[in-house]
Amino acid sequence: MACTAAHTTILLDSEPSQFILPDLISDCRYPLRLNPHCGSVSRASEQWFLNETRLAEPKLTKFMGLQAGELIAACCPDADAFHLRVGSDFMNWLFNADDWLDEFDVDSTREMQECCISAFRDPINFQTEKLSGKICKSCVNSYTSFLLPFSNYP
Repeated sequence: MACTAAHTTILLDSEPSQFILPDLISDCRYPLRLNPHCGSVSRASEQWFLNETRLAEPKLTKFMGLQAGELIAACCPDADAFHLRVGSDFMNWLFNADDWLDEFDVDSTREMQECCISAFRDPINFQTEKLSGKICKSCVNSYTSFLLPFSNYP
């Protein structure tokens, strides 16, 4: 006897008027810890990024709403100020690079990839006028210091 697939289609007369999201915050039993260097490090990282990029509205408002420094401060509550700053700089760059890539076609994305990789490989000798490459060069020394403790991992 052959099996036959059956399916049922339910048609709703109207869309639901509401839905309930679970309260994930209340279910968490662990206290939210924030790095004590959060405020000063986050502001310094934002200022560095804004000086490098010179963002204009509406991108400036979007960037300030991101609060990448606060995210890193919650993820790394015990980090010292230096390492928190490296993480904050990296997150500010990473989130904005993602936004920039949304606007690029395939060729422009590859150009940005090559520019950033070249800046990371040789930040001293690599020269570029591209913003993404300049930002990579600006913070590559901090990244190197930040990643050194992890270099022994496979």
